[in-house]
Amino acid sequence: MGMAEEKKVKTLEQIQDEIRSYLGEIEYLRSQVGAIDATITDLRTVDATLAYIKDKGKGKAIYIPLGGGIAIKGKIEDPEDVIMDVGAGILVGATIDEARENIEKRINALMNLRLALLRKIEEDTRKVNELLKELQEMNPEEKK
Repeated sequence: MGMAEEKKVKTLEQIQDEIRSYLGEIEYLRSQVGAIDATITDLRTVDATLAYIKDKGKGKAIYIPLGGGIAIKGKIEDPEDVIMDVGAGILVGATIDEARENIEKRINALMNLRLALLRKIEEDTRKVNELLKELQEMNPEEKK
């Protein structure tokens, strides 16, 4: 094997490694998009629940989840008295409208992050396609 052939093999391996790296990143980014989608769905459910409670909640009996699939029966006395996490485990009192506004801001931030991830996936996919084209050009006999 001459020097030129060794260089070609190394370049092929480098391209293949790069492709694998991009494909791994794309897979990771897709999983992140999935996690963001799940969080957005949860936030929309909370928002819809808050809207319902504001409209029809006073005096209603509800089951309050405690965790682990266990809930306790309770009654909504003041639907406007909401406590929300503003970050770092800090809880503050808020109205339903303030809580819904907070949820909307969080959804918007997540949607922006989701869009950025999708753009990165698109960019990485383009790079993979360019690298695959390079591989084909290096091995013209495989085009047949």
